[in-house]
Amino acid sequence: LGPTQDDVTALACSKASGSGLDMNIQALASMKSYFKKRGFALTKDNEKQAQLPAASHMIVNHNGTAPGFYMKINKCMFFFMPGVPSEMKLMFEREIKQILTNEYKLNDDILIERLTVFGLAESRVGSLLEGFETKFPRMRLGFRADFPVIEVKIILLDSDKDNQNAKFDMTKAKQWAVSQLENKVVSTQGLSIAQEIGHLLTKEKKTLAVAESCTGGLISNMVTDVAGSSDYFLFSGITYSNDAKMNILNVQQETIIEYGAVHEQTALEMAQGARLKGNADYAISTTGIAGPGGGTREKPVGMVCIGLSGPSISMARTYRFSFGDRLRNKKIFAMMALELLRRHLVSTAETS
Repeated sequence: LGPTQDDVTALACSKASGSGLDMNIQALASMKSYFKKRGFALTKDNEKQAQLPAASHMIVNHNGTAPGFYMKINKCMFFFMPGVPSEMKLMFEREIKQILTNEYKLNDDILIERLTVFGLAESRVGSLLEGFETKFPRMRLGFRADFPVIEVKIILLDSDKDNQNAKFDMTKAKQWAVSQLENKVVSTQGLSIAQEIGHLLTKEKKTLAVAESCTGGLISNMVTDVAGSSDYFLFSGITYSNDAKMNILNVQQETIIEYGAVHEQTALEMAQGARLKGNADYAISTTGIAGPGGGTREKPVGMVCIGLSGPSISMARTYRFSFGDRLRNKKIFAMMALELLRRHLVSTAETS
């Protein structure tokens, strides 16, 4: 749904239902209120969005201008929402879910647990969890891929969410699933890896700095997407050029000359420099070749060197990925750096 002339959704729906288009007073008032709060004038083009099928019911848009609407045609209910994800998702959660629950008396008594998996393809995750529904017949699995992460949903149907037996069964199922997934579960609470790291750093009262080259700030963005990250995130340096690596992070000129920008020694010195610059407990760094060009036989596209510096660790690792896509490479480089840190934090917490 939107204000432009190519959006004929409401018109098509009015014709399909045999009802005309009317200016919906509630929708118009909602739009006027939205524009007034933001200091904009409501134009005629935008008023078009308040013209809804006469037989429809308006749905409030809490996060944008285009009102949604729903109606029944014969025995089928139709829902129309704006395509902007933030608007659509909020509209569904706040309005449509309740309408559906009331209309169809949906069972909302479902217990769901989520696992966040990194380092396995979706097909491999499915294969490793084969036999789950035989072992746990009251449950089923759901999968969602958001490269490079797989979310596994464990769903227990027809059970009181607060029932202790149901919770016990879910715990057993979750433990079994984690044991099958080859140590690739980064969160047993369905959290992102950045959220998980935030919890670990907060628990241990530790801080973090980041030095990025090939990831261009993506790690820092992921870390600061987590509310409360200011408690532990101290410094970010996007040192793309060799000069920046040397001048800001104190990477030795001899290191760049002898090894080049993409090398474990360079990554290590970047992490050490970021830790010192930010006065942080831990620092991670990335330097690599995201592509699609710039690779060589010795240093191909998809190669990344990741450094990690902390109170009891100073190391760098090289990884090679086969993705030809630049954005995918950047995403997996960033995730791998965070995963290297997460694993160290977990091992440190287990031994302390």
